[in-house]
This record gives sequence, C-alpha cells and structure tokens, in this order.
Amino acid sequence: MSDKLRKNVLGVIFDDERNVLIVSRSNDPLHWQFPQGGINQDENMELAIIRELEEELGTSKFTVIDKCPETHSYKWSKSLIRDDNVGQVQTIFILKFNGFSSDIVLDNRELGGYLWIPHYRVTHLLHEYRKPVWKIVKKYFNIKTLTRKPPKR
Repeated sequence: MSDKLRKNVLGVIFDDERNVLIVSRSNDPLHWQFPQGGINQDENMELAIIRELEEELGTSKFTVIDKCPETHSYKWSKSLIRDDNVGQVQTIFILKFNGFSSDIVLDNRELGGYLWIPHYRVTHLLHEYRKPVWKIVKKYFNIKTLTRKPPKR
C-alpha cells in the first residue's frame, strides 16, 4: 500500500462579525467541520476552494483573504480507503463571506447543516478529528483582524 495523500482544500470562512462557518456531514449530523473538498488535477488551489464552496454551499460569494503557510495532513482508517490514497493533505484558506445566510443552499448529499458560530466556540463544536486545523489557523492568524501574525523570533 502506498502512502499517497489526496490533495484537498479547506475553507475557514468568516462573516462580518468574525463568526465562523462550520458544517455537518450528511451521514453524521454531529460531525462539525470546515467545508472542504478535493482538488482536480492541475487545478489552481484558489479556484478549487471557491469551486468546492459553490458545490457544497450553493454560493460563490466568498473572497480569499489568505492561504495558511502550513498544511494539515491525516490518514483515514482502513475502512474509508477507496483508492490508492490513504488520507489527505489539506491546504487551508481563510475566506470572507460576502453574502447573506439565505444565499447558502447546502448540497444535502454531502452536508447536513451549517452554523455561524463565534470564533471562541469553534474548539468546543468542531469534531475532535478536525480541531488541528483550527489550531493551525490560530497559530498564524489574528482572528479579530484576519491578518497574519508576525513570525515569532
């Protein structure tokens, strides 16, 4: 078996009040996570995150603010492996939502629900498996200004 990881993009999305969008999976309504999806071969990552968000959330009213300098990788349990990929490497994007909640129309084949939550509640609601992504985001970004933190010396 190879150790090939599927390339994936993930969106940490903020509204004007700095609330964060989390989504639940259709097959597990208590599994809260950030919207994400695979990258097509030779696809630009910024275009891929907007495409994935439009597919899953029914809107493209997002602005990419920045790309996180660190990725998140993980492996799936053997029961979830469907091809030669054994997990995913996620490129994390910080985005601003420019629409209204009424613009969001979920793809119910993939997602069961969504919530806008205050940034300080993200750790409490994210599925345990998804918390490392939020830790990475907080390491590099000031959540109140959505700007990168200066490098530590």
